Formats: sequence, structure tokens, C-alpha cells
Amino acid sequence: MESQVVSMSRGRIVTVLAFIILLSEIATFEILMVLPALPHMAPAFQTLNIAWVVSIVTLAGGTMMPLVGKASDKWGKKRVILSLAVFFIAGSVLCAVATSFAMLMAGRILQGSLMGIVTISYGLIRDIIPRDVVPIALGAAVTGIGMSAIASPFIAGWLIDHTGYQGIFWFMAAYVAVLIPFYALIVPESPVRVDRPLDYLGVVLLGPGIGIMLVGITRGARAGWTDALTLAALIGGAAMLVGFVVWQRFAPSPLIDLNVLFGRRFGPTVLAVACIAYMMSAHSLLIPTMLQTPSGLPGISYGSGLSAMQFAIWTCPLGIASMFAGPLGGIISKRIGARYVLVTAALLFLVVMFMGSRLFTIQWQVAVMSSIMGFAVGFLHSSNANLIQDALPASQGGIGNAISGMGSLLAGGIATTLTGVVMSRHVLAVNPQTHAVLYADTAITRGYLYAAIVGVVGLAVALIMRHGRTPAQGGLRQDTAPDAIGGVEPVSLAPTTP
Repeated sequence: MESQVVSMSRGRIVTVLAFIILLSEIATFEILMVLPALPHMAPAFQTLNIAWVVSIVTLAGGTMMPLVGKASDKWGKKRVILSLAVFFIAGSVLCAVATSFAMLMAGRILQGSLMGIVTISYGLIRDIIPRDVVPIALGAAVTGIGMSAIASPFIAGWLIDHTGYQGIFWFMAAYVAVLIPFYALIVPESPVRVDRPLDYLGVVLLGPGIGIMLVGITRGARAGWTDALTLAALIGGAAMLVGFVVWQRFAPSPLIDLNVLFGRRFGPTVLAVACIAYMMSAHSLLIPTMLQTPSGLPGISYGSGLSAMQFAIWTCPLGIASMFAGPLGGIISKRIGARYVLVTAALLFLVVMFMGSRLFTIQWQVAVMSSIMGFAVGFLHSSNANLIQDALPASQGGIGNAISGMGSLLAGGIATTLTGVVMSRHVLAVNPQTHAVLYADTAITRGYLYAAIVGVVGLAVALIMRHGRTPAQGGLRQDTAPDAIGGVEPVSLAPTTP
């Protein structure tokens, strides 16, 4: 049984898609606006643990993702997205008025709901947009990443300068609050419902398992990989994930069909995308160091001495290019297959890894590198969205997208941590007053080299896998997936209302 969609005119499709994109943009806003505010927040809360302001969002989002994904399959994707948006507003307000670091952390945990908004949005597009338009619509969703990537640094800079770090949280709260009523009125609800009991043990094993693994990875970079708590987190998290897989074989209502999870479509896609996205995360850590380090320092060949605003200007071609690459990737996916778009993304990332390793720090060189990176990012996200939707039956759409998003979170956490470890082994000097670190050239070059090696693994998986070699179809055409373990999962179609 196919998932039914509302008949839409072209204008209605554009309007609906625009509001889905606008709300999903909050993820990019959150990342790119909070990062430049960290130096202002650390003295305000008198803490040396300011990095947790970023890490806690990933941990919270990863932990709640399975529950959010399954809830969207059971009660409706639009309903869950709007609920998550309310949690995000509450978290933003709490951060803005926080008078202690613990209060700030509580607000950031609530803001972790934004990750569910993004992942479920892909499934919502698949459920409500006419099937022949879905591949291009999924590619167009990447446009939001490009737009917010361009605007965020400038908005953040102005708000921090004029209102303090609190301004960025008030801005995010107001942005989402304004969008909610329009989203509720204009975007239709998904008609797909899966009327099965929630696998609570599966949720407890999967979400916290990923979260504990991320804690171990984050702690390992700081306290060492032989630290007792680091090992406990890594081993405990891995054990919970293994336990999840074993439990899914016997659970009366499994969280996800293991034939889907480890099938020839979904599994290879998640692995390939995770390895290729590793390069994106590594570059995001390396490029600010390379360009914001003062130029002309003895012992290094890189450094442009850019301020945060100058860095935003030099690298803005990334956002512009990704705005065009997203829809283009969707068009190519629809015509020849999303796998080819993913392979192209991997090759472009490898070009960026090479350029970065050459320590290019002249503006035109950075502009070229950022433009190539933008096309790589756009192609990666558009191909991933199409490959994942075409790998999932409608009954597994919410939880499948959640697990795919968790894979990306884990890959990003590993990439950032391991790249940081590589850099820490090539420190040239440390300022005793400011504790600012000056890295040797090899910190940058080897960071890019190791990221490229991981990316080559992703490219190899993409080249070998059979999935995505035919034109994208806007979702797996069957609404029940064979399940040798627990039968088939029934899908009901709820009335589609705005």
C-alpha cells in the first residue's frame, strides 16, 4: 500500500516546502550562531567547561532521536515536529535568562530537540509531497543549509556585539515562535501511521547507547583513551548498541526491522555517508585554525589572521554553492540515481582535503576551496536524503531517518574528536598567558590526510553498493517490508489535514 499524498499545485508545493525548510534552518542557525558566542559565555559563567555548551546538544539530540522517530511514525511527523519546536523555544528562553551554568545546560538539553526536527522533516517531505517531485524537493531542502550558513555568522556577530550572547538565544526563540503558526496552518500532516506498541527497551538501548559512546569519544580526547571513565563509556555504549541489535531479533514490536537496518539499501548508505561526512566535519575544525591564526608567525606556513567576520566573508561561497548544489543534486538523483551524486560529493570532498593540505590561505584560493566544499556539501545532503528515503518503507520512515541522523551525529563526533587528537600531537607552542595554541604545519596537513583516508573508505562503499543506481523514486514503493524475524509491519493511512 502506497502512502497517499495531498494533491498539490506547484505553488502549494513551493509554499509547503519553503516553511519546512525555514523551520529546519534552525539547526544551522544554532550551530553557527552559538560557536562564536562561546568566548563570551565562558567568562560570564566562569567555567572552563564551555565546550559542553556544544556537546550537550549533540548528546541530548542523539539520545532522544529513537523515541522521536518512533513517535513520528505512530502519531504523525508534523505533530511531533511542532512539539519539538515548542521544546526548542523553551530551551532558547532558558538559555537567554540563565543565571548559572547548570541552568544554561538545561536549556541546551531542550534545544537538542532541533535534531529531531531536521531528521523527521525529510520523512515528512517524502510523505506529503507528490512522489515525482520528492527527489528534487529533498535536494531543495539543502537550500536552507546554504542560506542560513551565509546569514548566521553575520547575524550572530551583530547580536553579540549589540546585545551580548543572550541575543542569539532570544533571536532563535523568536524565529521559531514566528514560524510555528504558519507551519501549523500551511504544512499538511503525514498520512502514515504505524499502530504498534512502542519498544521502550529498544529506545533505552539505542538512544542512550549512542549518547554514552559520544561521551566516551569526547572524554577520550581530553582525559586520554586509557582513562577508566573513558573506557567505561566506550565499552558501555558499545555494549548497549550490541544489546539493541540482539533485542531487536526477539522484541515483539521491534523499533526497526533488522532486514531494513542491515539490508543492501539502508546499511551501506549510512556507512558511506558517515565516512564521507567525516571529511566535512574535519574540514570544519581545521579551516578556522588555518585562517584565523595570525600570519607571519615563525615556524608555520599557514595563517591569515582573519577575524570572525572576515572568516565569514572569505568562506561564504560555501553557503552560496550549497544552495545551488542541493536542488541540482535532487534533479540528478531523479534522472540517473542518487548514488552518482554521492560519489561526486566524495570526490569533491577529496579535492578539498588535498587543497587544505596544501595550506592555501590566500583569499581567492580559499574562495575556490569553499565553493568546491559547498557543492560537496549540497550533493552529500541531497543524495543522502534521497538514498535514505528510497531505502525505507513508509512504516519505518520516522525511525529510519532518526537512525540515519544518529549515524551522522556519531560520525561527526568521531571526526571532530580524532581530528583534534591529531592536531594535539603537533603543537608548536602554547601561550602561557592566554593558553592559545599554535599548531605546526603537520597538524593541519595530517588532519586533512587522515580525513581523506576515511573519505576514501566511504567512496569505496558508494562505488560498490547497488542501491541508488536507478533514478530516485521519492521513497521505497512498498509500505510493508519483509521481516523474517517478526512478520510485516502494517501501515495505516490517516486522513491528511493541514
